[in-house]
Amino acid sequence: MIEFNNSYRYDLNLKFDQVKRIIFGQNMSGEAANELKRINSKNVMIVTDPNVNRFGLLKKVIDSLSGASIKYEIYDDLSNEPKMDNIINAVNFARNCKDFDAVIGLGGGSVLDTSKMVASMITNEGEPAEYLTPVEDKFKNPAVPKILMPTTGGTGSEVSNMSVVIDKESMYKTWAASSNLLADTAIVDPVLNMSAPPRTTAASGMDALAHNIEGLISSEANAISDGLATKAATLISQNLRTAYNDPGNLDARSSMSMGAMLGGMVITFPWVAGPSILGHCLGEAFGPKYGAIHGVAVGLSLPYILDFNISAAYSKIASLASIFGIKHHGESPRTVASKIPEAIITLLEDLDMPTTLSQINFPKGDIEKFATYIYESRQKLYDLPKFNPRRLTIDNSIRLISNMYDGVFENYDNGHR
Repeated sequence: MIEFNNSYRYDLNLKFDQVKRIIFGQNMSGEAANELKRINSKNVMIVTDPNVNRFGLLKKVIDSLSGASIKYEIYDDLSNEPKMDNIINAVNFARNCKDFDAVIGLGGGSVLDTSKMVASMITNEGEPAEYLTPVEDKFKNPAVPKILMPTTGGTGSEVSNMSVVIDKESMYKTWAASSNLLADTAIVDPVLNMSAPPRTTAASGMDALAHNIEGLISSEANAISDGLATKAATLISQNLRTAYNDPGNLDARSSMSMGAMLGGMVITFPWVAGPSILGHCLGEAFGPKYGAIHGVAVGLSLPYILDFNISAAYSKIASLASIFGIKHHGESPRTVASKIPEAIITLLEDLDMPTTLSQINFPKGDIEKFATYIYESRQKLYDLPKFNPRRLTIDNSIRLISNMYDGVFENYDNGHR
């Protein structure tokens, strides 16, 4: 095994929060009522989406609430992506009802992110857009209690401290970050994931994989996040193909749920922060802008940003070989590192996902404009000089986006394919 060629700094002063309570296990979704009784909740808003309703995933939760004489109202006017209009409408619904004392979020990342904002905006004045300041926590009052229950094994939003929103004007993603957004209880029931379509399983799984691998190569990574991220990435890499091809395999679904949950914890650590490295910086920009869902965008970005960062972090990237089952016999760490992006391309192909920008709705003529935006503007939002191992320049930014369009790796023997 190739070890990281650096020692952890233990002179750091660390401060971090995590989710208050986690309930993990098959068929645990019925625990929602017990959790609400524990906090003496009487009237709850359930935030979900039409597909969750259609697949019957709400039934166990609703039955448990009815059995406990807890009033509830369902709000499901949401789309697959966390658009600002959706969040505003959900917040207005909650405020107009006035007497919700808790929120349950049941769904994918968009639903959970919306639920967090709703629970926080019930007790804080103003509009949601005022709180989308990633480097500043503007929430003054604690949110009403919230229970978050994922139906996809991917975003980790049930345990993260972020709420992602697509800006109405630019169509780029931004977010709020605050301990106020952490769940009071996360209920992770792998059974809820079994109805997720294969395409959703693949995309959400690649999102979870990206969380953990980007966390591992963050310049600020330490032993706490690395331990969780390594285990989570291993669970995902070993089970994602099975979950995609055999949706009813509960063992694979459980492993994916665990890996995604751990990934949500990893990105909540302030030294990973989002994750604030290049893959999510790119994917959360071109994804909503050019119509690629989040998991597709960050999954596509992952092999290329690893290739990009090899010159600055080859020993860290080489250490991923064990996660992907890559054998090596005496090669240098840099040579081993160059094999990792190709392994991720193979995974994407096995999941029938795009591997180049040319395969999504990204115009070739936008390469230089988009790269310039990343270099001049967006990298500041993600604080890439602090978190991303390799420094961006305008030239290497343009080359990176061009490589992503053409499917080329700089550190592979003959480029990709």
